[in-house]
Amino acid sequence: MACLILCKPCGFDRSWTGITTMPVLQSLAQARTKWSDNAAGTIWDASIVKIVLGGSSNAKDLHDLATLIGDRDETTDSTTIGDRGSRSSQRSIRRVPIMPPDTIRTLPFGTGLIMLRSAPPIIATLQMWTARPDAKTLRANREEIEGLMRTPAPEEPPTKPTGESV
Repeated sequence: MACLILCKPCGFDRSWTGITTMPVLQSLAQARTKWSDNAAGTIWDASIVKIVLGGSSNAKDLHDLATLIGDRDETTDSTTIGDRGSRSSQRSIRRVPIMPPDTIRTLPFGTGLIMLRSAPPIIATLQMWTARPDAKTLRANREEIEGLMRTPAPEEPPTKPTGESV
């Protein structure tokens, strides 16, 4: 299953407030369906950090990712042997994707491709939070927060209308 995690600072009236939003998507197609092609593209382009997991099946998106990651030079050496045993060597250089679409699609479970706005891509081993040394504390904090979210908000006392005379 593919997953795109996009981190983007968010502001009000285009002034940055330091608030970070993190849409977590199964695929860009999911964002396109929810918000439109243009809005999904805006979210993708504005994201400072992109974490891509394997499993995507959208060929265009995989190709676009491979293009973003870039190309590298690959050298090929060949030797030709003539009729009389003479040898001729040739070296050619061609551009190939650093990470072709099929490699991105088949990233193993627990591996993420991290793309920062102004840095080369990073292949990272991701750890499930339940396997972390502080998992017990994280679990307790999660249960506490989920409990608070389930608790109804206290009702506010009715306010006295202003400007009315008795």
